[in-house]
Amino acid sequence: MFEMEKRWYKVWPMWVPKQIEVEKPVSEYLREWADRTPEATAINFYGRLFTYRDLNGLIDRLANGLIGLGLKKGDRVAIHMDNCPQFVIAYFGAQRAGGIAVPLNPMFKHTELEYEINDAGATILIGVDYLYGEVEKIRTKTTLQHVIICSLKDYLPDTPTLPVSPDMQQPKRVLVQNIDFITLLETSAATPVCKVDDLQKDLALFQYTGGTTGTPKGAIISHHALASASVSAMHWYRHREDDIHLGVTPFFHIMGQIQAMCSHLVSGGQTLILTRYIPDTVARAITQYRPTAWVAATTMVIALLNLPNIKDYDFSSFRILWTGGSSISVALQRQMKELCPNAIVGEGYGLSETLAQGGAITPLHGYKLGFLGIPQTSDIKIMDKETGTLELPANEEGEIIMKGPAIALGYWNKPEETAEVFRDGWLYTGDLGIMDEEGYIKLLGRSRELIKCSGYSVFPADVEDLLYRHPAIKEVVVIGINDPYRGESPKAYIILKQEYVGKVKAEEIIAWSKDNMAAYKRPHFIEFRDELPKSAAGKVLRRILVDEENAKLNTKK
Repeated sequence: MFEMEKRWYKVWPMWVPKQIEVEKPVSEYLREWADRTPEATAINFYGRLFTYRDLNGLIDRLANGLIGLGLKKGDRVAIHMDNCPQFVIAYFGAQRAGGIAVPLNPMFKHTELEYEINDAGATILIGVDYLYGEVEKIRTKTTLQHVIICSLKDYLPDTPTLPVSPDMQQPKRVLVQNIDFITLLETSAATPVCKVDDLQKDLALFQYTGGTTGTPKGAIISHHALASASVSAMHWYRHREDDIHLGVTPFFHIMGQIQAMCSHLVSGGQTLILTRYIPDTVARAITQYRPTAWVAATTMVIALLNLPNIKDYDFSSFRILWTGGSSISVALQRQMKELCPNAIVGEGYGLSETLAQGGAITPLHGYKLGFLGIPQTSDIKIMDKETGTLELPANEEGEIIMKGPAIALGYWNKPEETAEVFRDGWLYTGDLGIMDEEGYIKLLGRSRELIKCSGYSVFPADVEDLLYRHPAIKEVVVIGINDPYRGESPKAYIILKQEYVGKVKAEEIIAWSKDNMAAYKRPHFIEFRDELPKSAAGKVLRRILVDEENAKLNTKK
């Protein structure tokens, strides 16, 4: 009886089970496909094909290799690479060995890597040679005991079928102080292994996020949650074994993991992996390989639509085209339909803590203008902003909270933040929205300080902490300002130390930021100030700065 009370069941897709039962870790669904369709293509990497049998065997070999290095159940394995077959092997190999995967942003600089590696307590890092320089700078300052290095050359065909980036063309680097990825695989047994015993208790993943505020936190993801999100996505999008998925959405990001890797392999489909998002290469790949499904960051689709020769390509193969990270306008949705005439288009809303499938998602054939979608794996409520204890009726604005199987257990080693955000089994998102009579969610804004930039979560305190390392900065506060392409971009208001006033320019701060933080995170705008607006208690009043920026925006209109 309770199930029928959920208002979104009025528009629930008929093919999607209302309750998802998962029986095994994601890697074991992949193993089942290796048994059922061993010769089916699991991965296409610039023309290099991996069957399900190939991929499953390589994952077992790596798992055994990690165990041979001393990996114990619950040990953390950092993964530091762009999209490539080695990422898939490392991710599932670590999990089969009983380890916890910790994907690191390949755009991170050494200071950012040092924090997350040490916070997670990672003992092993699996990375790619051309990114190793940033790890090398801080390796002796970390908890790492072993570093395993691969090269994209390991699996690139001699003649790639698509253009490759300069990084991919570099000769393989031999790093004698590290373990070679291919050698480890070749010297390890292919014996089937899976050290996961309890889906609910055994941990699969630490997904780093800012949570709601402050420095990055490791969202603790169980095997049950990861499998629930992946199997749910398969049902929601009607993924089948004859689908070809475009795997260019970053795997280190939770959306890429669930929607461009895990759900594909659970459903027995093929993933066309592209290491870098280069719009004309992506357009060429779509035309050449005819993918049927893509869940992309909104900015990726915008970049594709802005190609001057877009009409030279054929996007008619898409069955579904979904976006996430920032909302899409009516005009953008219309352009997407024109570009992909056979595709159902939609969007989704989630957080790292909800594994990209635990938020709200447009039902296939059920798009409602201005709304993101309906809950799928989670229950969602809109609560009053003042106390967070009163559930609001339809169409009233409040805080979005969620509860369900595809939700993180909390934050690693962050009991206070966990207690603040995870309350009585519910995740308090800090996001403001409404739910209509049919359960459709509209996102209205962020009640906390999150900046959503190109689909990535940027937290002011994190950027400020990095900026304070610059010798000239006395005081700094960061906010997000409107950006028609990225959604939002960080802007830093800086008070310089007296001896640097008039001597340091904004361009120098931006250039320094390029060397010390990920591209999406660094401030795109700098404004020097003599003072910052503060409360009587001395707290910086960000809202005043946000209001100033909004006033400028309204004046331009």
